[in-house]
Amino acid sequence: MSLFSYNTLSVELSKETRSISIKLNRPEVQNAINTEMIFELETLFTWISTHLEIKSIYLTGAGEYFCKGLDDKELSTWTEEKRQKNFEKLQKLIYSMFFLPQTIIADLKKGCAGLGLELAMGADVRVAHSDTKVEFNHLSKGIVPSCGGISFTSAVTNNSTARQWLLLSKTLNAKDLVTHHITVESYEDFSPVQNYLKTINSQPDIARIQAKRSLLEPILKNLDQGLEWEKKFSIAGMCTKDWKEIAIHGDSAETVSAKELSSRLKRERAEQMSSGQ
Repeated sequence: MSLFSYNTLSVELSKETRSISIKLNRPEVQNAINTEMIFELETLFTWISTHLEIKSIYLTGAGEYFCKGLDDKELSTWTEEKRQKNFEKLQKLIYSMFFLPQTIIADLKKGCAGLGLELAMGADVRVAHSDTKVEFNHLSKGIVPSCGGISFTSAVTNNSTARQWLLLSKTLNAKDLVTHHITVESYEDFSPVQNYLKTINSQPDIARIQAKRSLLEPILKNLDQGLEWEKKFSIAGMCTKDWKEIAIHGDSAETVSAKELSSRLKRERAEQMSSGQ
């Protein structure tokens, strides 16, 4: 049955499995994340956190695709302050998924990319269609991962693997995802999610909740430190506004070279020293 009336999300509750289904509902733009979706996910997760009778969360996207990441059209209109504020909200949102008492299953369907992939990393279990394509395309978009793209991916796999995928803007297929334990399995005709939800529903509440929390404890310290560093490097690395240029002009965008940035910073320092005198 229907739970809430959202503009960017489709939400339903299943009494049979005591689960809640959340679909990112912007299929016309491959369920791209915008400011409104961030707000609606925040309010929904807050509500879910207080309803322990819900045992599991099924997170997916409307249509055949999970999420392409940020909405490029809206991103091009963001100020630096707006971008930083929304990225911090997204980081907290995904981080909170690790602490929710419900077991979270994400179905990546036929693909996701960028910040959509980071959102999927907040789930406890992931599945994907056999034709899926998962893109670590942050750097191609001029975006320094700041919402757990490094920390969450490193927690699921390891730092060496995350390093290679992000620095090479890799695209992974269904076999790659299973091999590196990003997904538990792939499917062709029917998603296995409903069977998973039934299994979770049969588990005693306390054992299930405590097991999820205890699995978080060994990685929590590194996760917290990693997210703090991600935020700092993101602010420093995105000061050129290359991300905005790429969002507006795509492949024809003119980005700032490392030499240009160095010269600019030197001029700014000289001007500051001069005005200080």
